[in-house]
Amino acid sequence: MKNCQQFVFCVFALALFGASGLITAQPQPSKTTTKTGRPATAVGKQDLGAVRPSNLTLPFFAVSAFEGSEVVGRVVVNDLELADVARAEDESAAVQQAREKDRAANSVNFEGWTAAGVHYVLRGDLTSGNAIAELYDIASNRRLFGKTYNGIRSGEERRLGHQIADDVIAALTSRTGIFSSYICALVETGNGNKELVIMEPDGHGSRQLTDEQALLATPAWGKNGAEIYFTSYRDGNPDLIGVTLRGQRFEISRRPGLNTSPSWNEALQRLAVTLSKDGNSEIYTMTRDGRDLVRLTQDPNADTAADWSPDGSQIVFTSDRGGTPQIYVMDAHGSTATRISTGKYCDSPVWSPDGTKIAYVTREGGEFHILVHDVATGEVVQITRGQGTNRDPSWAPDSRHIVFESNWGGRKGLYIMDIGVRVPHCIAQGPYSAPCWGPLFGR
Repeated sequence: MKNCQQFVFCVFALALFGASGLITAQPQPSKTTTKTGRPATAVGKQDLGAVRPSNLTLPFFAVSAFEGSEVVGRVVVNDLELADVARAEDESAAVQQAREKDRAANSVNFEGWTAAGVHYVLRGDLTSGNAIAELYDIASNRRLFGKTYNGIRSGEERRLGHQIADDVIAALTSRTGIFSSYICALVETGNGNKELVIMEPDGHGSRQLTDEQALLATPAWGKNGAEIYFTSYRDGNPDLIGVTLRGQRFEISRRPGLNTSPSWNEALQRLAVTLSKDGNSEIYTMTRDGRDLVRLTQDPNADTAADWSPDGSQIVFTSDRGGTPQIYVMDAHGSTATRISTGKYCDSPVWSPDGTKIAYVTREGGEFHILVHDVATGEVVQITRGQGTNRDPSWAPDSRHIVFESNWGGRKGLYIMDIGVRVPHCIAQGPYSAPCWGPLFGR
């Protein structure tokens, strides 16, 4: 991203493409007055189809009011680009003039931004731990939203930027934002070992949670979005382990053989897992502490990689009962398993948070690609093709974006993608694998 110039109000020009926690947001009064003296009326959420393809401008906060305020604006701009909601526009004389007029008048100059070809402007301020942000539609002289964000602590500027970006996304698309969350993943640390890390959805703030010094596999988010479950070979056996976001480790299942592929269902407060304690990989459910074990599959072939539907009524999983690994859906009691995939080799199914889609991978010509299955219609769409190997998809909270491991164009790392736009964005380059997108803060 371009460096932000420091003005009393710093502005970014964008072209429209297509957390609660400690920070709490509240709407501001809906009526304000424009520079021309006309009232700007707040409007409700809009769908992208109702918003003309144009330019989105994001002025952010008064740099003179606090150290490093440009960070918030940069985060907002970058998030909108990663989400394929907006893209940064090159600087122009008209943009610079509009910015200077805003700074001089301490208000949005609608005429100036119209002349610059910009249609949406975000203004804000941060003082004494409280922020104000307002999004304006320049062409119609309307304020789309005005919010205050309270309880902002020192060092939380990036988190504030993510929350504002989510609010902008919601205002422009009527969709849930995705950046007030975390992504977990595995990273290679040498000697065949891996450790668990979490990061912001733009790849920043990576933090290692484990010190297993062993091979790890299949991480998944757990209870209240505050725990992560994974398989660890630290003690020689593939055991199922949990860790809190503060790094507190606890054991879930240490049964002989595989203890792997956890999937947590918040509604049921149960895990679906793969165990091989009886000699064959089968799918079971259990409580978070490994108790109340219930076996779901009874097949001589391997059943693994289970993932709950959001309402807990069904489970999608991988099985080679048909001769090759394929994707099946069964009810939560283990009956009526139905195959939904048709490729030669399919694996790693994940259910979208809204329950309407299942993503999984298929092997094609020695490479893995990601497909999306529509639960209602059965339609399958391949969303990656011809750009290396793409593995381990995981849904964002909006059920529209995914994160996945890829070596797209020879650049290995973690990527996020809007499944409609299908443009990959690398958020973390390096030996990462098995990403899993967590829920929004406070949900």
